[in-house]
Amino acid sequence: MKFRLLLISLLAFGGFKSFSQSGAGNNLASVENQFEGMSDSARFEKVTAYCDSLVDQHKYTEALTGTVYLMQIARRFSDRSFIGRAYLATAYLEKSQNKSSEAITQYQKAYEEFIAAGNFRKQVRVLQMIAGIYLDLNDLKLSEYYCQRALVIIDKNNLQSLKTSIYTDLATIEDIRKNYNKALQYNSDAIRIAKENNLIYLETLLNRCIILKNAGEYQKSADSYLECLKQARAQKESFVEGIVYVNLPNTLLALNRVAEAETYINKALDWAKSIQAGLNVMVSIYETITMINEKKGDYKQALFSQKRWYAYRDSILNEEKSRQLIETETQFQTREKQQQIQQLDEDNRSKKKQLWWLAAGVSILLILLVVELLQYRKIQSVNRQLNHTNLTLGKANQQISMQSGQLKQLMQELHHRVKNNLAIISSLLYLQANRLDDKKAVQAVLDGQQRVEAMSLIHQQLYQTDNVTRVGMQEYISDLVKGLMQSFHYQEKLDLTLQVEDISLDVELAVPLGLIINELVTNVFKHAFNQVQQPGLIIRLWHTDHLFLEVKDNGPGVDPETWKKAGQTFGKRLVISLVKQAGGALQVSSDQGARFLLTLPAVSENLPDFLAEVKE
Repeated sequence: MKFRLLLISLLAFGGFKSFSQSGAGNNLASVENQFEGMSDSARFEKVTAYCDSLVDQHKYTEALTGTVYLMQIARRFSDRSFIGRAYLATAYLEKSQNKSSEAITQYQKAYEEFIAAGNFRKQVRVLQMIAGIYLDLNDLKLSEYYCQRALVIIDKNNLQSLKTSIYTDLATIEDIRKNYNKALQYNSDAIRIAKENNLIYLETLLNRCIILKNAGEYQKSADSYLECLKQARAQKESFVEGIVYVNLPNTLLALNRVAEAETYINKALDWAKSIQAGLNVMVSIYETITMINEKKGDYKQALFSQKRWYAYRDSILNEEKSRQLIETETQFQTREKQQQIQQLDEDNRSKKKQLWWLAAGVSILLILLVVELLQYRKIQSVNRQLNHTNLTLGKANQQISMQSGQLKQLMQELHHRVKNNLAIISSLLYLQANRLDDKKAVQAVLDGQQRVEAMSLIHQQLYQTDNVTRVGMQEYISDLVKGLMQSFHYQEKLDLTLQVEDISLDVELAVPLGLIINELVTNVFKHAFNQVQQPGLIIRLWHTDHLFLEVKDNGPGVDPETWKKAGQTFGKRLVISLVKQAGGALQVSSDQGARFLLTLPAVSENLPDFLAEVKE
């Protein structure tokens, strides 16, 4: 599956670059003019490539116009395969906009045309594309169904060479189901058929590498990757070579061959930069680099690479949000323009019919004069239409310029919705606890509810302020501790000391820090004050050359060595895991009570951007 994701992202980047500078308009007349003077067959091929390139560049409005024109050309041929190919272009447009249902409808129309044309190879191709959509939707049953239908056509029409790609898809389906033996059998059959028909099977070999890794056969997976790399170099398939560089390090890490993994991931990074790979590829590469640095114990570099990893991941999310906003703004305009295009097409056909009847009753000179007049009027009409379209585009550009402000509002709304969802989860946990009889189970559910509340407070603060990415820790810690005091009924009898500096942390750090505070304070309320007449709790957050968090009570204290031993409660394991995630260190001691001191990386000119912003 990882290979499939990388392949999609790279193809989305590449596209048909020969059209990227064409500057085509977004109406039917401009598309017709662009390909004027060509034969119908040459025009069909050029417009097909043109439409695909626009889809790859996310220019969906222009691509829609192109597919309408493509269908007009296709209907001029006696071979219905051309109409089927036009439906394929429309299906590709719908699929690229994540409109799976619409894409499947277009594929089914294409399938009917290929049946009428007797084109069995295209029938197999369409069924495979539909199976691919259901695979992306994780509907494995339907995906397998369409693959099996394709195999029936292949066997009936002796198209055995096509089985390679179908078996590769079936191997992927079984891999997802974790039926690794069956997946490997499909893969072996695919490779055998490819060899028998002298076909290139690098993608199938890559599929085998991934299945072996998922099956835990790391050494076999590594050997297969190296064989694939050897073949890719021999065949000068630099794209497949780059994909191997991206995926092989994960298998090597499983074999604890860290140095080799680092060598290949560096090659992957160089390759990705050389082709300007998509964001998904960069996310995968920096995720692997982070794991390698953690294996090496180089936590500083791991923190740096993790930051790059998150930055690319956030860019993907932001890019998707921006695309959805633009599509929403232009959807209505697109429908109007399409109606205008269809009306203009009807007008053109009507005028041609009128011209034909007039030509039958007048002299050659009169025919020429009428033709000139009609052509002049047509040009005027087209010019007026172009002017109207330009005005419409100008308004659309003004609306798009307003979206930067709207994006901030959407982020605040997003945090608001997340907070509301977390509140719903908290309520559900509370209701579930009331239905349980086992006290330990009740307590576990209530503990989970408190953790959800701790995260909910962060999103509540984010949507109530102008800063939608940083959390003011002074207000957040105060609200969190007061909520816990209320939950454990310590509002009146607790001597609380809060010394929290006015520090703003990125949400990536604020969440684990809040959960750590929640676990430590909850532990204090549960265990520290059973025999204490006047409970006291001190919570401090400050910075010097490092960021420090201290939680101290006046209870009986803890044994540091016992506290750190493995096999402890979930809360302790959660604290240890969160401390490691934040890149910090936790000291446990007893000084007239239990004292927990968390130290995080330096708060100075070396402070990572995501860690903190200290108000002077």
